[in-house]
Amino acid sequence: MKISLQSTVKSLQSTVKSLQLCLAIFVFGIFGLMIDSCNSGPKKPVSNEPINQSGLAKYKFTEEIHDFGPVQAGEIVSFTFICRNEGTKALTITNVDSGCGCIEVKITNKTIEPGQEGQIEVIYNSAGEVGKQLKTITLFSNADEPEKQLFIKANTNNDIIEINS
Repeated sequence: MKISLQSTVKSLQSTVKSLQLCLAIFVFGIFGLMIDSCNSGPKKPVSNEPINQSGLAKYKFTEEIHDFGPVQAGEIVSFTFICRNEGTKALTITNVDSGCGCIEVKITNKTIEPGQEGQIEVIYNSAGEVGKQLKTITLFSNADEPEKQLFIKANTNNDIIEINS
């Protein structure tokens, strides 16, 4: 019985070593395929020539940060950002993210032709806010700078909520 048990243990140890070896070969094989697939496909030529700037849409804002100054909590204020397309093709705003329910953004014309101006109205509802506020509005577009951020600031006085600072 003792000899049979020892031979069974040795057989199991041998099987475990074989399985470990097979697993290692399998893992390295998969890893090798992943590396090979990352390097496969046609290579794109690298050019040292400057990028041709013609055919780009380009924002130019008269103001990128607007400060409302002191506002009373619950007060609704608005500001219209003016931007000019200084590029050579139409600038199209595809999406806007205000990141906050207290901000509403209205864009009258989401496509601005070269040389033309567009308006982006930002409406801030200060209800429930207190203290110094800095809000970010992100515009997504086909411009040379596809994500453009505008900012509004306010110092919100709230008689109900007071924070000692």
